Amino acid sequence: MPPIIEGRDIQTTALREAAEPPRARRRPIVLVVDDEAEVLQSLHDLLRIDYQIVTRDNGEEALAFLAATPDVAAILSDQRMPGMTGVEVLRRAAAVRPETTRLLFTAFSDLRTVIDAVNLGHVFQYLAKPWDPDELQRAIRQAVERRDLIVEKNRLMAELQAANARLTEANRLKTAFLQVASHELNTPVTVILGLADLWKLSQGPTASPAEHAWIERINAAAGRLARTVGRMFKLVENDDFAHTLSIETVPLAPLIQSTLAALAPYLEARRQDVAVDVQADLEPIACDPAKIHDVLINLVANAIKFTPDGKTIRIEARDDPDEPDSVRVEVQDQGAGVALAEQRHLFEPFFTGFDTLHHSSGEYQFDKRGIGLGLCLVKTFVELHGGRVEVATAPGRGSTFAFVLPRRQP
Repeated sequence: MPPIIEGRDIQTTALREAAEPPRARRRPIVLVVDDEAEVLQSLHDLLRIDYQIVTRDNGEEALAFLAATPDVAAILSDQRMPGMTGVEVLRRAAAVRPETTRLLFTAFSDLRTVIDAVNLGHVFQYLAKPWDPDELQRAIRQAVERRDLIVEKNRLMAELQAANARLTEANRLKTAFLQVASHELNTPVTVILGLADLWKLSQGPTASPAEHAWIERINAAAGRLARTVGRMFKLVENDDFAHTLSIETVPLAPLIQSTLAALAPYLEARRQDVAVDVQADLEPIACDPAKIHDVLINLVANAIKFTPDGKTIRIEARDDPDEPDSVRVEVQDQGAGVALAEQRHLFEPFFTGFDTLHHSSGEYQFDKRGIGLGLCLVKTFVELHGGRVEVATAPGRGSTFAFVLPRRQP
């Protein structure tokens, strides 16, 4: 008796499905391989309501069908067949369609071979002959569900890889832009600053007060641009987290004091105080002092901008209570806090908040944003040291930015 074959002609199957009502349930394709026609007929009759049963009486034809049909949900093969055993059929099927679930019929005498095939991943599950109809249907249902999950996972992984590729390209373009922009901006800024200093030396003694004011404004604007270009250079140079650090063992208190000295004009202009609390017995740490100084500069400058005039900024440095071999530094402002929607973007480059009306080219005006490189540099420099950054903030309650550094570097 010839094997019962449903779906041998894929085009005929597609036409038949197209003629079904729009809400007809699509039946998954199950490929059955056995050299006994009675077995194929029995399985067809048992499963045909829920599945498209395609039968083949030898392994070569089954593998050819599998290679030509991408959406086979499961393949079910007998173990003992002439020419090619079921384990070999399923081993080769795994290479052709790894997402198709593979099941095996076997007699108890073949269990050792089957268990080895299961352990190697060629067989998902085996069923002993004679089979129990309920057990068989349950196994097929699980096999189809497994294949659907694998296909969905592969689809999501492909989407994720495509998204990652787009992000990688966007990051490459961002880095290229920063490199070109930094280089192109740095040269004219240097010329402007140099000419302003030269004018002060040559023309300053005889210049009018108005001319002095103009030059000072030119010098201030060029200096602000130079600092922005400097931040861009630092971001590009340290984008690679394998960047070498110049490690020294230094106490934190002098670094904090030098930060406050550099920002003193802004603190005075805003009539702000800084309360510094450094643990008395805080040991020196191994770090790159220039980079940690930049971290402190950016965090304190940020606090100055977001603290109202006349208020107090707090800086604390002490051993981290959760990590005994680490140091924790906190900078607390009395500003308006950060909205929940903005918090996860705080350390991204060029993020200055969703309200662009607050953007400003100024250095320290209240609640004004720069170009969004300061906190990005903070995170980059801290993570270069093997540390981490944290923020605790809520609208109307101010913000506390903290960084934790290991006391020693590898």
